[in-house]
Amino acid sequence: MTSISVPTCNGCARLTTRNIPQPRRPRISTATSNNGHHTIRPALRTIAAKLRAIFGTRTKNTRPSRQAFPQDNTSNETGLLARTFGHPDGAGFIGPGADALLRGIFTEALASKADVEQIITTRTDLDRLFGDAFDECLASAHAPRLSIMESLEDAIEHLELQAEMTKLISTTSALSMDAPVIVWLATPGPDADVVHETLRHRPDENLLALLSGPWPYGPTHLIEKTGPRPLPNSPLLLLSPQEAIKRLSTGHP
Repeated sequence: MTSISVPTCNGCARLTTRNIPQPRRPRISTATSNNGHHTIRPALRTIAAKLRAIFGTRTKNTRPSRQAFPQDNTSNETGLLARTFGHPDGAGFIGPGADALLRGIFTEALASKADVEQIITTRTDLDRLFGDAFDECLASAHAPRLSIMESLEDAIEHLELQAEMTKLISTTSALSMDAPVIVWLATPGPDADVVHETLRHRPDENLLALLSGPWPYGPTHLIEKTGPRPLPNSPLLLLSPQEAIKRLSTGHP
């Protein structure tokens, strides 16, 4: 019998890790296993192929241009941290307090079952944030909402398959921008362009990529040991070149 599968990750061919010979592993962490790691069931790719057969071939991405999430400072006290610091094109975190904030975001996301559909990260990122404290027993307790991938490549393939299935389903129903979010904690390293490409091809804006390290495609938050740097109390002057020249010419900078 000839099996039909969804095309593999388009961006992953550009990952620098591709150049290192590695045995191919199953993809996508949705099924629980005895050791707490979750691996793909081949049936998922078959399901996606069947959906394609039902709804037709791959649809074009008709998503409107990406815009930053509205910033409502009055609701930040009760809002999800991932939304507060997130951006549709991803957000980076640097500074001595970056990992502490990412731990807080991760912890809140796991506890916010109504607001967060899934949390995706890698074992390497978990080890950096928690050391040995986040063990396999704890990982299994939070499955399947918590998907722990073996590599960045695996996470990208997971998300691309999700996006493909979402596009197919959206041909018969409108996408909801108010749906629970997917939180993706990752360390792009030299593969920032591939991560950004994955975000650009999402058919919705419910994926929040929170990235360790500087991020060239969106905001990078500098987090001190005591938290984010506070904004100035006085209003900020955001001047056009013409406004700046006018102020300098009149002696009122």
